[in-house]
Amino acid sequence: MAEHRPIHPDHTNQQSLDADPVGLLYISDVQALRAADTVALHTGGNAAWIRACLSGALFGEPRIYTSRQQRLFPDADQRDRRRCITVAGEISGFDTHGHWHEHQLPDATAFTVIECAQVHDVWRSIAAFLRVGDVLRLHWRADNHADALTDPDLYRDELSIDVQRGQRRWRFLLDVQIRPTPVRMISAASA
Repeated sequence: MAEHRPIHPDHTNQQSLDADPVGLLYISDVQALRAADTVALHTGGNAAWIRACLSGALFGEPRIYTSRQQRLFPDADQRDRRRCITVAGEISGFDTHGHWHEHQLPDATAFTVIECAQVHDVWRSIAAFLRVGDVLRLHWRADNHADALTDPDLYRDELSIDVQRGQRRWRFLLDVQIRPTPVRMISAASA
């Protein structure tokens, strides 16, 4: 079975084409994810996205963006440039009544930022693995009990990124954070 190859290489709004799955990567998406200084990942409600960013200052000096950088990061935000890629996302975990939710923890939102993405070994490995036509999905797991934490005020939240290429699927553990409630990676309004 041939892999799906996008017709529009700079297309970033995957939801505008009914035939394309949410999270389908185009050539400029892959290039931006590899070149980004910072990568923010978010899931909440019915939306999930990855935002790649180029910082507007290098070593304290204003950055002059090349035409390629402006094309890869089309959204300007003061001094920074960004590219937002809509993806699929799900948050699993226990609700306040102790019921497990495999795909959508009610009222939950999740957010994390990978600073200095160019030197983040796990992110660089994932970005190098990505290909045009891959479909991305974020999978968040709230309060994973894999480790026996002795402090009841600490929670282990995880973020994995699924990469589907044709019939094959890979899952990469991107981030694990152990923190107290006010600064958790995953928060739920009902918690």
